[in-house]
Amino acid sequence: MTLNDQTHIRLALRNRLLRLLRDPANIPIGENLGALVDATVAASDLNRNVRQAADALHSAIFAYLPLRQQHKLLDRWKDRGTRGAMARWLKASKECPSLFEASVALSYWRASGDVRAAKSLANQATVHELADILDELVSTCAEGWIISKAVVRVGGADGLTWEKIHENHPATYLYLCARTHRSVSDDDAFELACKCSDIDLKGNRGLAIWSIGQMRMFDVLDRINAVTEMLQQRDMAEMRARLSI
Repeated sequence: MTLNDQTHIRLALRNRLLRLLRDPANIPIGENLGALVDATVAASDLNRNVRQAADALHSAIFAYLPLRQQHKLLDRWKDRGTRGAMARWLKASKECPSLFEASVALSYWRASGDVRAAKSLANQATVHELADILDELVSTCAEGWIISKAVVRVGGADGLTWEKIHENHPATYLYLCARTHRSVSDDDAFELACKCSDIDLKGNRGLAIWSIGQMRMFDVLDRINAVTEMLQQRDMAEMRARLSI
C-alpha cells in the first residue's frame, strides 16, 4: 500500500491493520508501526498531496504508537495549526488523555473559535485550569451544553459569571439551577423559559421546561402552558425573519 493508492484501497488496508492491532497476539506488528510512521511522515513532507492520507493513517493508529511518536505527531499537528490538523490533535489527546495540554487547546480556541476545542477544555482541562477560564468560556462560547459541563465540573461560578449565564444562556441557567440546586424564583423561571426560542434543533425552550419540571415548579409549567400559542407565534415570526419570508 502507498499513500497514493485509491481511497477505497487505503481504507480497506487501514481497517485490516487496525483489526490486527486490536489483537494482543500481534505484538510484532505494533513494533513495526514506528517505521511505518517515520516513512509516511517523510513521504508527506516531500509530497503535500499525500499529507491528508498520511494524517488520516496516523490519526487512526495513534493509540497504538510508542509515546515518542505520539508526541512527534502531536507536535506536527500543533505546529501546523490548521483546523484539520488541530482536529486530529484534539482527537488524539482525547484518545490518550494524559497527552492533553489545556494551554494548546485554549490557544487554538482563542484563535479559531472552534467549538471542538471549547468542548475539549470543558471535558479534559483540570478543574483548576477550567476555573481560571470559566468566565471567558461563558462570555465567548455559544454552546450552552459546553458551558453547563464546565460549570458542573468546576462546582459552580462566581456571581458575575452566573449573571452572564442568566442573561445570555437562559435555558442553560435553568438547567444548571436544576443540576446544582441553585434557587430561582417562579417569576424568573417563567421569564427565562419565555425568553428561549424553540426553533433551533437544540430545543432551548424544551431544555428550560425540562429543567423547570425537574425543580418541581409546576405552577410555572402551568403559566408556560397558558402562553404556548403566543410563544409559537413568536417562533414562527422569528423563523420567517431568518428565512426572509
